[in-house]
Amino acid sequence: MMEDLSLHILDLAENATAAGAKRIRIAVNENERRDILTIRVTDDGRGMSAEERRLALDPFFTTKDKRTGLGLALLAQTAGLCGGAVDLASAPGAGTRVAVRFRYGHLDRPPLSKMAETVMMLVFGHPEVGLLYCHRRNGRVFRFDSRRTLGRSRGGSAWSPAVIEAVERELRGGLRRIGAR
Repeated sequence: MMEDLSLHILDLAENATAAGAKRIRIAVNENERRDILTIRVTDDGRGMSAEERRLALDPFFTTKDKRTGLGLALLAQTAGLCGGAVDLASAPGAGTRVAVRFRYGHLDRPPLSKMAETVMMLVFGHPEVGLLYCHRRNGRVFRFDSRRTLGRSRGGSAWSPAVIEAVERELRGGLRRIGAR
């Protein structure tokens, strides 16, 4: 089990970039009243064949040059332990959508506390990818669009300290406004 759910989100998004995605959507919905946490990562990458989809949750299956594909398998195991499940939809040439649900208040549910760091890693690690991030918490909403934000910050390179600080300020401030971390 990963120590923070944001690491699973990072893994899913990294898989999307490896599959050639040019646009990734991350949607998080925390609803304490309904006792549900949902996470959805959708991309426009190469997608998966029916055989790849069938094997995707197997920890010993991978399309990469390593021996295991633990990311999705660990996510599915964690969701199952926390009263939830993973739903995977994908087709060749049509991208992939991974949706996962957890019981929000489940004792074994890992925290979701590093989303600002996760989004920053994706934005600055893959500036060629458009990242849309929507986080809902108990009816409040924060939206972040990397292309809009980086486009507004074009006073220098995407790597300038001013741009990095502006993105971090936007993410942390937006998450704080909705009561998320």
